[in-house]
Amino acid sequence: MAIDEFPNLMDAHVQQQPYEVYRELRNRCPVYEMPASGFHIVVSDQHAREVLRQPDRFLSGVSPMALADGGSVDQDIIDIYQNEGWLPLSSCSTTDLPRHRKVRGFLETLFTAKRVRHATPMIDQVATELFDSFDTRTDIAFIHEFAHPFPMVVIANLLGVPATDIAQFKVWSDAIVEPFSMMASRERRIECARLVVEMQHYFAEMIAERRKHPRDDFISEALAYRDTSGESFDMQELMTLITIDLLASGNETTTAAIGSGIKLLLEDPAAMEALAQNPALVPVAIEEMLRLESPVQGMFRECAHAANIGEVGFAKGDLLNIRFGSANRDEARYDHAERFDFQRKKPGSHLAFGIGRHVCVGAALARQEMISAFSQLFGRYQSFALTADTPLPTYQPSFFGRNLDELYVTLTARQ
Repeated sequence: MAIDEFPNLMDAHVQQQPYEVYRELRNRCPVYEMPASGFHIVVSDQHAREVLRQPDRFLSGVSPMALADGGSVDQDIIDIYQNEGWLPLSSCSTTDLPRHRKVRGFLETLFTAKRVRHATPMIDQVATELFDSFDTRTDIAFIHEFAHPFPMVVIANLLGVPATDIAQFKVWSDAIVEPFSMMASRERRIECARLVVEMQHYFAEMIAERRKHPRDDFISEALAYRDTSGESFDMQELMTLITIDLLASGNETTTAAIGSGIKLLLEDPAAMEALAQNPALVPVAIEEMLRLESPVQGMFRECAHAANIGEVGFAKGDLLNIRFGSANRDEARYDHAERFDFQRKKPGSHLAFGIGRHVCVGAALARQEMISAFSQLFGRYQSFALTADTPLPTYQPSFFGRNLDELYVTLTARQ
């Protein structure tokens, strides 16, 4: 296969199963210029780690939405935010110093190991109630009935917002995430902007109420927070924190990881049987799920000055996309990289959550949610299979994430 004949990773069909393309690129062109894209993709573990460990040399402040619009966000979309709501700032994961220090400084207080342990009974209870809702049914639309609502209810509880609004939160969360896919139409991105503004006004009312009557929740903590200089968050910062960093980031990737984890087990009956026989393997299993189907497939970096990655030279301003989905299957780092290994040494050393300054601040919460979900799943059910006469699982078109549309499974209860 000639270099210019590699399938286009911006093709929705290729995204359904990109791993053969990744493997070819790792072997032949580990730093690859995507045709007509204006950026290179980095597909090897070695080069990915090299970039991620130098956050001042390879900057995070790159907007996929701006790239999708040819370099700057569509003015009509900016006008919607500025005239009707608040123009979102970049998220914590796509922000550089000095703002990154302030935002992450707050977020790190919310997701300490101690606080996640404190929240674990609530997380377990949410999982219990969702599994209980299946009652005696065995044919389940698993994404809609569990993988979507589970992390959404958890983050809603932590934010202090009514669980009765969960369905609307999902619509709003999708509207935040979809433009990052770089594959949404202009019309859809405009629709998403209007939905996000609608969400902003919902939370503006909640912020006003919390200013008068603080509670024990994340929104109240955001209002009370002061950084090392004594500065609080202004309204634009609060909107970004609540809607993007907490609500959307707090559920979308976990939904993706749980759904893909189920699909991986459907494709590997031996791994499913191992978990059924020994649920104590769940913590290792979820690390393998995260490695094999990274919920964030790639993120951008911008060269702060001239640099070399491998044999490729870059100028200041050049763009890279770090393909976590490829690096996490790199045979140079992982033995039998494309299958489950319950004996893998340091199973959590993958890149699904990143490394260094921009490592995912909510990783501990996401891991606990997955442990709670899969522990209860295998505590209740012996196995599961694709439901007969239902659509095969497909992934949503996205250069950014790895989200299943739906996954229809038939559960076999433990006797």
